Amino acid sequence: MLPAEPFPLITIQPAVDFNNAWVALLLEGERPLDGATLAHLLHDCRLAEALDAFACVVTVDPARIDPARAAGLPRDRVVLAIPAATGSDPACHPALAALQAAGFALMAVGFPAADAPLFPGIASLAVACPGFGMPAGFAEWLRRLSGPHLALGTTEHVCPGFCKFHWLAGHYAGHASPAFKGDPTARSLLLKLLALVARDADTAEIEALIKRDPNLSYQLLKLVNSVAFSPARQIGNFGQAIAMLGRRQLQRWLQLLLYTRAQGSDAASPLLPRAALRAGLMEALARRTGMAHEACDQAYMVGMFSLLDALFGEPLAKIIAPLHLPDEVAGALTAGAGTLGRLLTLVVASEGQPTPALAGALAAAGIAPAAWAADLVGAVRWAVLVSKEA
Repeated sequence: MLPAEPFPLITIQPAVDFNNAWVALLLEGERPLDGATLAHLLHDCRLAEALDAFACVVTVDPARIDPARAAGLPRDRVVLAIPAATGSDPACHPALAALQAAGFALMAVGFPAADAPLFPGIASLAVACPGFGMPAGFAEWLRRLSGPHLALGTTEHVCPGFCKFHWLAGHYAGHASPAFKGDPTARSLLLKLLALVARDADTAEIEALIKRDPNLSYQLLKLVNSVAFSPARQIGNFGQAIAMLGRRQLQRWLQLLLYTRAQGSDAASPLLPRAALRAGLMEALARRTGMAHEACDQAYMVGMFSLLDALFGEPLAKIIAPLHLPDEVAGALTAGAGTLGRLLTLVVASEGQPTPALAGALAAAGIAPAAWAADLVGAVRWAVLVSKEA
């Protein structure tokens, strides 16, 4: 059930640790969220399903969350983020105490004044990362608050842990990708396979190429013999595996494999869940705006391939040239052209705080904030699932 007042524009971005693994989701609205909106997102949009392994940091108005009605919320996974000034205002302390008593963790956004009476139930801070060293004034609060502390707006220049942040929100994972060294030979093979699938090559030709890589062969048979597919009998050859999977799912599986971590690495793939999030959101928005089934598949592909330049360190045009993609897909990726290009621009614009530009792009596409929220949460659930299984 939707809240009575106009639904706010929201964004959701991941927070990662220093191994690039997703550890939390940062949910922000164009205004601090109230209890009814938060409940709608967690239950009706099923955001709570993504929180079995993650925390959700959400910017809220504590005066508009009724602790008595919070029993159904996953309080152990939700961190309520409030402005530091609110947390330092004695008049707000009773409301914060009630939320703490209801089981919510509390986080202050920004630095409280040096002599401010910060509510004692606040255990962590979310502050802007300067891109080097420790933010001015952070050391004093480290001695007083246990965390986890969240760095906002992190970039490729963030220091590797010396700043004492626990979680990083921003574009750190994307910029960290050059340190994520996969097997270039394996990725080259995947691109060749994608080219074969794109031109609807014979199964025998696809099978022969898969057989060249033992790990790829193993992963394919493992996938089709998994509980997800539940075949009536074990699939023991690649031709059967390809037939069971189908060309559409084979293509999507190969796209995901491009971003998976290198063998033997403990670090998570920094780009896989972000690419999956873009792909899922692109597909949902294409469906939302009435695009045909084939165009929805193309939207998914645009989202999934949109980070290949960060992965390979080369221009997208060069990377996708051997794939002979449809003009609509290639144009969207290389020039932001057409309907798919406009959707990709919208999706990229959503990877941060809600902005008037994002609101305008959604309005131009005819997508209401509540519908956007539902599609965004669905894409987040898909990205979380992918990140777990990578």
